[in-house]
Amino acid sequence: MKRPRISNFKHQVFRSTAMQLAKEFLVDDPKALSEKGIDAERIRYEPITQEALDQCNLWGSEAQLYPWEEIPVWKNRDGKAFDLSLWYDQELCGLCFSTPKSSTLSIKVVLLEGKPDATHPLKGEVAGLVLIAISRYARMLKLREIEIFEPDPGAVQWYQYLGFDFDDQRRLVIAVNEA
Repeated sequence: MKRPRISNFKHQVFRSTAMQLAKEFLVDDPKALSEKGIDAERIRYEPITQEALDQCNLWGSEAQLYPWEEIPVWKNRDGKAFDLSLWYDQELCGLCFSTPKSSTLSIKVVLLEGKPDATHPLKGEVAGLVLIAISRYARMLKLREIEIFEPDPGAVQWYQYLGFDFDDQRRLVIAVNEA
């Protein structure tokens, strides 16, 4: 007999811990961000809540309009999924949904979107900041890779700048210990 409640609780603890570890990582070494005018103390990692969904709906026509409203349903179906909203003070700057699904090798970044406003405080940093948390979560699950699932062709160069590369199977991946 399956014990989904215990498993779901374990993964919820992993998700919360990954967000906490990502925040601690930023606060322990704030120099790289402070050089860009970003105060690491003001960055928040949280699950995608209704407040985050309401905020992303205000992003307007420039947003990619990914199906963020489906995240609560997806989370209920996939106990290992990792959803993340990235905030700077009270401003939502990015959203991400990733999942290992049945994989014992990789966690797939299914959706990742930064606020399209060119003036938001974490512009150009959202993907890197999100990857810090995803890599912590992947380590807890003993996964080896982070994969960008069906990457937007316009974003491939940016992911490669962050260290991702195409493997032999044409998957855009990075080793967890390099993220």
